[in-house]
Amino acid sequence: MKSILLYASFAALSASSVFAACSPKADNKADNTGGTSPGETTAGGDGTGNTSGKKSTPGSAGDATSAGGAAGGGGQPASSMGGEGPSGSGTPITSCGTGVRLEGDPLWTDYLDGNKPAGQGLFDDPPIRNEAIAVIGNMLFVETEYEIWSADLSAKTPKISRFAGLETGNPGSIDAGLPCKDTRFLVMRDMVAKPNGKLAIVDYVGGAILEISDPAGPNCKSDWVAGTHMKSDDPGNDYPLAQGDKDGPGADALFGDVGGGGGLVHITTDPDGNLYTFDNGTGKFKMIANESDKARTVSTIGQGSGDDNVLGLAFVKGKLYATGVDGSNDFLIEIDPAKYDKAKPKASVHDVFRAPDHFADVEAGHQAVISEAISDGEALIISGDSGFVWRVATDGTVLATLAGTGVHTDYSPVGEDPFDPTKPHPASEWWLNYDVSNSNGGPWLALTDNKLYWSGGFGTGKHIVQFSCK
Repeated sequence: MKSILLYASFAALSASSVFAACSPKADNKADNTGGTSPGETTAGGDGTGNTSGKKSTPGSAGDATSAGGAAGGGGQPASSMGGEGPSGSGTPITSCGTGVRLEGDPLWTDYLDGNKPAGQGLFDDPPIRNEAIAVIGNMLFVETEYEIWSADLSAKTPKISRFAGLETGNPGSIDAGLPCKDTRFLVMRDMVAKPNGKLAIVDYVGGAILEISDPAGPNCKSDWVAGTHMKSDDPGNDYPLAQGDKDGPGADALFGDVGGGGGLVHITTDPDGNLYTFDNGTGKFKMIANESDKARTVSTIGQGSGDDNVLGLAFVKGKLYATGVDGSNDFLIEIDPAKYDKAKPKASVHDVFRAPDHFADVEAGHQAVISEAISDGEALIISGDSGFVWRVATDGTVLATLAGTGVHTDYSPVGEDPFDPTKPHPASEWWLNYDVSNSNGGPWLALTDNKLYWSGGFGTGKHIVQFSCK
């Protein structure tokens, strides 16, 4: 059985939502989290998760055809990304300037799945699905739920290539502890770059946290970290694998509680390479020790609310922050691992804010539907399904609107909309198209060397935008 592509339908959102109605996407393993507006259910269907229709022909001006050369077109240079570190690391930023299409085809309207070559140009059709993204040095990494692709943005003519996982022909299993080309995933939900240059990945259906060493390199290899630790077939509707709620050595850890319908959905890292995740099956925040602990011990650091749909995690100055929505509010939650008390598991968790109208950019009375969160080392960078990216202090103060206009509808063929997503635009003028949401995350973000990367997520995850920031 092919594992799912989870989607949330915004067609039935309440009047407090920022969204107009849209068609639900197919899904054959709906979870119980309810999507980005809790209380709504994910749509059932055939599991393909495809958009359909006629292919539009994009314009060519403004494409970031080489990060070492003409990114942005029109003579706008793109500097090489420097430094190793987790997605979201780097010097603090206060504003963003020009945004350019870095990869993909935002005007593609045909199927996104099916046979694709092992490698293709950054703008070749059909584009890959763009979910979670990470950047290490000059390398861009993108997960598509079943595969991980990479692109060397310093190349004269960059290509994006699959180096781990397999969608077409995958018999339906998770397998690791292998060279990347032989590694398999069931349904990935998030990915982050660690300070040591590894990628850490959450496999939601597989009930596992995995790491990739030397990603896309000659010694690329996957390793089990926590949860499932052996090759396992797709569990079908009895997902995730490794069900339960058990801390301790990573090989013995269990996630998702018994009975299925929930599991690991997000992951982030701290400067020491410890990992943090949220288990929406148990409502618990967990820490996974770094490589200095050979057992990769899993520890609960806080208990959240079962009504919260956590959509993003970021670590800032010793504390974990979670973003998301409940039935009518956006929220930012702080989790302090130092205050965790097993007898009072909620004592280490408190709301920074919980409100329907925290962001002034969004029309009064409407939710921003905040989702992904990363860190610039000092503050949080938060995306919203409402078509914005903000910089937010850890006390909840909105410090800056970094990108977006609030327009997030489907792009139309060039000439039919006043906005052409294939060309460069100031960050404040970008239509950050995010029409239908994966119920577990997106739009995804990454940050390094004063470059902010935005990936629309699965529903309209056909492209990535790169913003120059300072």
